[in-house]
Amino acid sequence: MIKREVCFLRILDHTLKIQVHWEHGLVVCIKPAVSDVPWNRTLSPLARKFRGILQGELKGSSIPFRAAGTAFQTRVWNVTCGIPFGGLKTYGEIASEVDCRSPRAVGQALKANPLPIMIPCHRVIGKQGDLVGFSCGLDIKALLLQFEANGKSASGHSRWSSAP
Repeated sequence: MIKREVCFLRILDHTLKIQVHWEHGLVVCIKPAVSDVPWNRTLSPLARKFRGILQGELKGSSIPFRAAGTAFQTRVWNVTCGIPFGGLKTYGEIASEVDCRSPRAVGQALKANPLPIMIPCHRVIGKQGDLVGFSCGLDIKALLLQFEANGKSASGHSRWSSAP
């Protein structure tokens, strides 16, 4: 049985709409996008978990999921899950960790990631530190990285806006 759910989060000055596809009680796909929907300050239980993941307080595994992929994709996704909150790795660094000579192959594996945010592929950057490749769009990648950078440097005060 497939169930669809939509939740909204306020992140920096934007509302993030997250479409979630469930199958047999497991998240199998998420699609974040910037939304024009006004922020209403109410978080669903699922939105609270996504907020915890984005704040570095919870791991992606705090939401039950199944990420279907090839053996290579799964190796890339596992390495990507090891990138800490606020941290970055290049496609080349991940390629080395999975014994692959091709950063482009890593990019293709991350492009196939059905669970961005939970498998934090937004933390993977180009070798010169540039923002390249993100299946949800570079605007969302930049937003997530800026949010994490703000959260990492802000000691003790909320990274989440309560203003509408």
